[in-house]
Amino acid sequence: MKKLRLLLALLILAVSFSLLLWGYLPNPREVIDRDIPPAEMQLPTPTSLHPYPLPVL
Repeated sequence: MKKLRLLLALLILAVSFSLLLWGYLPNPREVIDRDIPPAEMQLPTPTSLHPYPLPVL
């Protein structure tokens, strides 16, 4: 029983150590170039920011 617990402890230690190393690996770099036409580079009008009409009091 003691050898089984030692084997299980070593297995858990190995898995956690491998996950720790995997967490410290740098992320792959990804660059996405998108062409944005000038017509889409305008700010929205203030009335278009409200999804519902304002209630009349």
